[in-house]
Amino acid sequence: MQFQGTNLDFDNLSEDELEEIVDYSEDEDTFAVRYALACHVIANLIEEFEPGALSNMDMVDFTICKMLIDGYISIERKNESIH
Repeated sequence: MQFQGTNLDFDNLSEDELEEIVDYSEDEDTFAVRYALACHVIANLIEEFEPGALSNMDMVDFTICKMLIDGYISIERKNESIH
């Protein structure tokens, strides 16, 4: 996975750009990719803030799964998509 740094300035997006983002976020076909990316970002942040911490995408995913299984987090479905 590669990431090219960018400055995301949501205040200056056009209406078309905002609509494109909303459409993309509601596309269930992109959910798995977005979830994997979120786990990767979280794992990198953990390593950045806690050097030497054991962190990787699998551990982040396992932690999320455990929190859901144990009921520490609940997901409210809205219009059949997760927000």
